[in-house]
Amino acid sequence: MTEERYRRTAGALICMLFGFGYALVSQLINRLALPGIPLYQPPLGPFGNILLGILAGAGLGLLCAWPASFVGGVLLGGAAAALAVFGFTLLRMGSGASSTVVGLVLSAPMAWVGVLGMAVVRWLVDRQVEARRESAPLLRRLRLPLILTGVLALAAASVLYSADARLELRRTHDMIEAGLRATDTASLPAPLQAPRVTKFPAGRFPYTLEWTNVELDRFIELRPAASYDKQAAVIGRFRNGPMLVCIYTAPKATPSCGTY
Repeated sequence: MTEERYRRTAGALICMLFGFGYALVSQLINRLALPGIPLYQPPLGPFGNILLGILAGAGLGLLCAWPASFVGGVLLGGAAAALAVFGFTLLRMGSGASSTVVGLVLSAPMAWVGVLGMAVVRWLVDRQVEARRESAPLLRRLRLPLILTGVLALAAASVLYSADARLELRRTHDMIEAGLRATDTASLPAPLQAPRVTKFPAGRFPYTLEWTNVELDRFIELRPAASYDKQAAVIGRFRNGPMLVCIYTAPKATPSCGTY
């Protein structure tokens, strides 16, 4: 294998390992903390997203290692990483001009982190090339990439929902389950009754739940006038059905719910 090909292969494999470590923890940690609750995890669900993380990591690593120069690799990989971060943020926020602006603001810090990350990746790749020239043992070559994979996995644990968010998700899940078991509108839980909840599905329908405290003004008609800075939303998405939104002013408060 030529040195150029080895460099590019090393870049793809190192970032593939990083992508796997980060995606595995970030996609499964909330599911382990909230067993039985169907969480919203776009675009492909937890296991699809893990595979996507592996493939995205391989692609970014290949781009970072493709140019012969260190600077060229960091710029190429960093630009791709920034676009990937913005695209994922926009996917979560939804379409529309306001979502695009919010997506840019939210993704900017992570985009810079991505550029710095590509600098680390390229440094690791160049170390691999040097180690190959010196015929260093495989264990020595793998040690630092494996350590950094562990660091990324620990960083991914930061996506764990807070205790308050987990309580709000559990309460919404229990409320929806009770609503799906209801035999008529009068027996629905109080937050799921009219006038704002007008399309609650009758019968058993698959759904997912998402917790957010970002851009809540899109649900302005549900927001109580008090405790604006403490409010959060749990969004229930029913397959082929309505979107249920419940605004909480506190984890144990009665939510204000509506369908969209």
